[in-house]
Parts: sequence; C-alpha cells; structure tokens
Amino acid sequence: MEQIVNVHYPDLKRGLLKQTMAKFYYLRSIETFRKKPSTSELIDWIAVLLKAGISEKELRKGIPFLGVLLKNEHDLATLQNISDRPQNRGW
Repeated sequence: MEQIVNVHYPDLKRGLLKQTMAKFYYLRSIETFRKKPSTSELIDWIAVLLKAGISEKELRKGIPFLGVLLKNEHDLATLQNISDRPQNRGW
C-alpha cells in the first residue's frame, strides 16, 4: 500500500505516511463496518490532509476529515461507539 501512496505522493513525509497508514489499517480492521475504506479513499484522504496542512502530530490525536474515509453513516456511528470506550480514545 505504501508503494501506491508513494506513486501519488512521492514527497510525503515518512512520519505522515506512517500515521496515515496506521489510521487507515485501524479502520479497515473494524469487522462491523459495512464498507471499509478503500485505496482510493486513502489517496483522497491524504490529499485533504495535505491541503489542510495537517501535521503528523495532529494526526496522532485522531482521524481528521473522517468522512473522506468512511462514506456510510452506520460506519461513522460504529466508530463513534468504539471510540467512546475509554481504552480506544485517540485511536
């Protein structure tokens, strides 16, 4: 997956790449999602993060612009329920 991202964003900082991949794979690991984020959504999400100037440090705190990755309201609600659990805060 990193190779695909590098084709689209060859100058993406390593730390930001690492954080985006961690968040992306975390979301893909949630079995109850109806539609897990795809490679295309990852690429779009990185574009939004870069355009907004989101730093690696900011990305460690959560998943900004979550709607770019998750297109289904059920999945957004599922993630909210998971994140409300104390052990999962901050993803």
